[in-house]
Amino acid sequence: MLFPSLHAPSRPRASVPVLLALLALGPACGEALPGESEEALQPSPGIAALASANLYDSFTRANSTTSLGSLETGGQGWSVTPSTAKWGILSNRAYLATDDGTWNDHYATVQGTANGRVRVTLAVLGQYSGLTFRFIDRSNCWKLATDTSAGKYFLTKFVGGTQTFPLQIAQAPAAGDVLEVRLSGTRIDVFINGVLKGGVDDASHQTATRVGLLGSQDNLARYDDFTVYTAGTRDATLQPFVSSSVWNLPIGTGATYADTTDPATKDFIATSINGMTIHTWANWDVYSHPISLASSSDPWATVTDTNDSWRSGAYFLPATAPIASGSDKHMHVINPARTVIDEAWAVTRVSPTAYKAGRHHTIDLFGHGIGPQNGVRAYGGSAVGGLIRAWETTPTHPKYTGKIQHALAVAVDRVQLFYQCCGKSGYDANGYGTAKGYVWPATEQDWGSETTYKGNVPMGAYFAIPPSVDLNTLGLTAEGKMIAQALQDYGAYVTDATGATVAFYVEPTAPSSFVSNLRRDLPLIRSKMRRVTNNSAATPNGPGTRRVPLLPELAPAP
Repeated sequence: MLFPSLHAPSRPRASVPVLLALLALGPACGEALPGESEEALQPSPGIAALASANLYDSFTRANSTTSLGSLETGGQGWSVTPSTAKWGILSNRAYLATDDGTWNDHYATVQGTANGRVRVTLAVLGQYSGLTFRFIDRSNCWKLATDTSAGKYFLTKFVGGTQTFPLQIAQAPAAGDVLEVRLSGTRIDVFINGVLKGGVDDASHQTATRVGLLGSQDNLARYDDFTVYTAGTRDATLQPFVSSSVWNLPIGTGATYADTTDPATKDFIATSINGMTIHTWANWDVYSHPISLASSSDPWATVTDTNDSWRSGAYFLPATAPIASGSDKHMHVINPARTVIDEAWAVTRVSPTAYKAGRHHTIDLFGHGIGPQNGVRAYGGSAVGGLIRAWETTPTHPKYTGKIQHALAVAVDRVQLFYQCCGKSGYDANGYGTAKGYVWPATEQDWGSETTYKGNVPMGAYFAIPPSVDLNTLGLTAEGKMIAQALQDYGAYVTDATGATVAFYVEPTAPSSFVSNLRRDLPLIRSKMRRVTNNSAATPNGPGTRRVPLLPELAPAP
C-alpha cells in the first residue's frame, strides 16, 4: 500500500519530493506517512486560573439547605463537621444552613493538600468565618477567620482542643475579601486580596491534608470560588505545558458530539473517500517524533532554518540525537535547563555542530504549546503536544500510571481536510495563516491547501469518543483501551496532513508490544470518534466541569 508523505512548508519554497514508501499492512510493520505544517491555539481568558487548580468550587448549582454537593473540579463530595450541622447552597454561594446550637466552629472540608495554596472568597461576612486547612477535627486544625467586632483577621490553631493565635492581622474584614494561605513544610503565609499579611513557622499538623470552609452560629457568611492548588509535581520533560493547555485539559461535561451525518465526522471516520482507501495507523518507528535530552557537555550546534532565517537557532545538541525515519525527519531536543524544547522538521545533520531544517521553533515547556508559529506541525503549534510518550506505555517506568492523561494529536489525508474559499497560502501580520478553513485552536494549515484539501475536516478540529460509548464492550486490548479512554476523557486534535491514513503518534522508544496491539484496535477506535461541536477559545475542550480531575501543575525546572 502506498502512503505518500507531503510536508507543507511555512513559506513558499521549492517543492519537496514526495516519498512513496511501500508499507505492509499489519500490526507489526509499516507506517503511514504524515505531512506537516503549522496551526495554533489561543488560551481562553479566565480558564488558566481554574485549570491550574487541583480542587475548585464556585457553588454554581441549585439551592439546597442540606448539602453542598460535590466540587466542580476534583470530584469530591463535601464532608461536614460536626455531623449534626448542615451546609447548603443559596444563590450560587455556600453557607452554613443549620448549626449545632453552639458557638463552636463548624467546618465543611475536602481532601486537599498539606502543602500548596488554599483560597476562598468571603462574598458576605460573618463572625468567625473563613477557611480551614491542615484540618484533622474540631480540636486539631488551623483556620484563618474574621473577627468583625475586633476589626481583624486571626490565624488560629487548635492542638488537642487548645486554641492559640499565632498571627493577628489588623485589617478590617470586608465583603468580597479573598482569603488565602500558602503552605510549605512548617511555613504558613497569609494573603488577603493577594497581599502578603504575614506568616509563621509552625510544625503543628504539618502533614494533615483536609481543607475547607469555616462558619459559626450567626450563619451570615457566604462563600464563593473555593480553590486549592497543590505544589507542582508534574515533570515538564515527560508531560509539558500548563494544565490549562488544550493538550492537558480534560473534556468538559457540557461537550456536544456530532452524529455520523455531520460532514466533518463523516469524513474523519470514512474508510473510503474521493476514491481513496483510508487506513488507521500509529506512527512509531517511522514518521514519529523522537525526543532527546541535552546536557551542557553536548556540542553547541547551529540549526539553520532553510525557509526562514529568523527561525534558526543554536543550542546544546547531542551528536547522536535521533532524527525520525521517513521523509519528515523530525528532531526534538530538550535543553539542559529542562525549560524549552527545540523542534525541527526535515532535518539534515551536516556535522555534530551544524544542522539544516525545513522548519525550526523553540517551544516553552511551561507554556501552552500553541501558536501562532510556535511549532513545526501544520496546525501551528508544538509537535510534542498530543504525542503518546514512551513512559506512558512502559509499565516498568517509575511514572507509569496505565493511563494517557492528555489529548492526542492526529493527522488525516488531504482528501479529508477542509479548505474554505478563498484565501491563499501565506501569513498575516500576526502570523496567522491566510489560507482559510482551519478552526481554533489551529492558526494555519498546510501550504498549498487551496488546491490539495478536498474534504470537510478543518485543521484544528476536535474529536472525541462520546461518554455514551461503553469502552468495556468493544473487545479492545489493554493498550487500545488506554487510548480509547484518553479519547473519551481528553479527545484528539487534527494537527497535520498525512497520506491515505488517519495517523496517531507514538514516541519511537515506546514498546513494540504496545504499538502492535494499538494498531490492531485503532480502526475500531476511530469509528467511535465524533466531532465536538462546541469547542472554542471561550469553551476549550467543551464547556462544563471537567470529565476527570485536572492534572497537577508543573514542578519547577530542576
